Amino acid sequence: MRAWGTALLLLLGSAAYVSGFTTPALLQPAAASQRSKLPTVAELNGPFGKNALAVRGDVSSSLSMSLGPVCVASAVSSALTSGPYVKALGALAAVAASVVVPLTLIRQAYSFSVGYGYSVAAMSLALLCSFGVSSGSLLAAPTAPAILAVTSLAYGVRLGSFLLWREFTVPSKSEQLKEFDKSPRPARVPFASAVSLFYAFMASPALCALRGGAEALVPPMAFLRNAGVGLALAGFVVESVADQHKLAVKAQYSDSDDGTQFVGPTGGLYRLCRHPNYLGEVMFWAGLYLGGLPSFGKNLLAWAAATLGFYGIFGIMTGATKRLDEKQAEKYDGQLAYKAWRGDVKGALLPSL
Repeated sequence: MRAWGTALLLLLGSAAYVSGFTTPALLQPAAASQRSKLPTVAELNGPFGKNALAVRGDVSSSLSMSLGPVCVASAVSSALTSGPYVKALGALAAVAASVVVPLTLIRQAYSFSVGYGYSVAAMSLALLCSFGVSSGSLLAAPTAPAILAVTSLAYGVRLGSFLLWREFTVPSKSEQLKEFDKSPRPARVPFASAVSLFYAFMASPALCALRGGAEALVPPMAFLRNAGVGLALAGFVVESVADQHKLAVKAQYSDSDDGTQFVGPTGGLYRLCRHPNYLGEVMFWAGLYLGGLPSFGKNLLAWAAATLGFYGIFGIMTGATKRLDEKQAEKYDGQLAYKAWRGDVKGALLPSL
């Protein structure tokens, strides 16, 4: 039930976030003929005037509270689209933190699982809304930066939902996540905030691409941007297929297997390399980096943030591949099925040629 509650909160939050970028009628200036006449001093000092001021004060307080999220969303949108790049990065990190911090307070491991996926989705959604990319404009005149941001949104929603579903349906995964709950909740906030900044660095190439718009690029740069978009799309597909394949195989043998026998998967993408889901993740982030790179220009901060983000996720994925490979080798040592598969598939992360 905790997993479903988290999903519901995220869906409601996304809906509120989208509506936050639409300027309500309350923010529009009223016509001169519609403005009420200002009261006199005598009227204000009277009993009716005092009551009116009290009512107006309550209404003003309620209005301020209701417009608060809209004002924050407007400030974030302004920073992303036209503010100094350091403020744009800060705004992107704030969007990520609005997802990662609350989820980390629920479950500490969410900072780098469910929170990771949904924060990528939230940052992509904020970028699309801020730069006015609608479904209509995307279908009518798709641009590489818009496609890159939409792919990032789909990637984050898919990954966060998959991890949440896996936790809900695989008891062993749920228990593993609970084991990470070692720090008191207030102590989790600094770490979650730092992780959010890292995620903003990872997603920053999409910010640069959208800020650059559909500017004319010299042929090598145009090719590089388009290649990046294609690589990101391919990585999204590879990771999605590999994740679902592995989950389906594990579920098929969940009743008869105690976890000590190797059951695969060994076919499909798992004949290319032993961990194609990790390969797909690296492909996606490499594609995002390449797709945004032509828009970095002479912005040293853009180069530094994006490079640190990609270097970090690449190191994380190569490390995770090595640890899982060693764990499988130790766990399934001597089993013929595992030995035959590992003998046929030489590459752990990259396909063997």
